[in-house]
Amino acid sequence: MAATSVPDWRLHWHVFRCRRHSDTSTRYLLELARCVALSPRAADAPPLLEIGTRSGGSAWLMLRILDDVYRGERRPLVLTVDPYGERPYEGHPPVYDERHYRTMKRALAGYANHSHYMMYSDLFLRTIEGGLYLWLDGAKRPVDCFTFAYLDGSHDPDIVWSEIERIWPRLVPGGYLIVDDTDWFGGEMRRRLDSSATRLGATLRHHGKQGILQR
Repeated sequence: MAATSVPDWRLHWHVFRCRRHSDTSTRYLLELARCVALSPRAADAPPLLEIGTRSGGSAWLMLRILDDVYRGERRPLVLTVDPYGERPYEGHPPVYDERHYRTMKRALAGYANHSHYMMYSDLFLRTIEGGLYLWLDGAKRPVDCFTFAYLDGSHDPDIVWSEIERIWPRLVPGGYLIVDDTDWFGGEMRRRLDSSATRLGATLRHHGKQGILQR
């Protein structure tokens, strides 16, 4: 992987700070941090997207990395999507409830460039497809593409694949899309990524349970 604009020791420090708010291991958070730091940088960069927020550890990590990359400049938005509400979790026993939501809100409250959407990914993506606008710097701007996407919500292969098919065309050139937990459901998502990377025009590599696509 290419060198990032953020020193590796800083990435390790950010991961250390955020690890207590995440059930993802240090190894995978560090790879997430590196991909965020390597994402295309621009004064008007489109938002970063996370589907599946839980206690907010990985979103907090993304926001901290952006603070380092965009020192003295306006940071891109980080949009998070998670319905919470004691939602069962496909393929795994835990249930999301208000404790996770409160923890996420406390962790991310200090970041004006964060916005949370309390809904399923399908509803969020239908909202994007229908034309979502946000007011930024006094102007009405469409949310129709992304600098980076991290998929860690539902792990049902059909749901995740629908997310990929709808987000991938909206990813900026050079942007990363990370699919977490590709080893769930017998490795079905890993196999789908392997068989479809060429069709998508993606550079694909696997990092343990993460599938990492670059446009």
